[in-house]
Amino acid sequence: MKYLLMIPVAALLFGCGPKAETPADVSDRIRAMEDSVFESLTFDKRKAQGLVDVYKAYANANPGDTMSAEYLFRAANVAKSMHDGEEGLKLYDRIIREFPSWRRLPDVYYLKAFTIDSELGHKGEALTAYQEVIGRFPDHAFAKDARAMMDNLQYSDEELIKRFEAMQDSVEAAQAGTPAVQ
Repeated sequence: MKYLLMIPVAALLFGCGPKAETPADVSDRIRAMEDSVFESLTFDKRKAQGLVDVYKAYANANPGDTMSAEYLFRAANVAKSMHDGEEGLKLYDRIIREFPSWRRLPDVYYLKAFTIDSELGHKGEALTAYQEVIGRFPDHAFAKDARAMMDNLQYSDEELIKRFEAMQDSVEAAQAGTPAVQ
């Protein structure tokens, strides 16, 4: 089945006639596929997997193109939305390895840590990954988020829900006790 999906991917990227498609043509086709996947109210996993395959095929065919990192990033996010954390991690690691100076690298490191935590539930690995975000990008907004996520790793989902409900209750109580500004 996977090989059947690769036929349209190859045709999309390499063209079937004497006129080869430019990267702009391919980008337009990818945008159309994205619209098809994300415009529907129901998530079509088959279309989403096809989009991931097209993103990866583009990056394979155009390793030096600046859009390759972006497409791999999008592929990782689509994989994550399909609850395929392992594929998302592979793609985040590929971006880190192949595009070490990409402008969105802090996002990649943070989302990698978040995927390890939320999709795979590997708390120890997530802790290490969040620490790496902080170590590599100490002044980035994601360092602050990584610290907060590390603080929450010690709690179960049920405990986190109780903590957030308690915080919400205290915020509501504080707002109720505060006179309205006129």
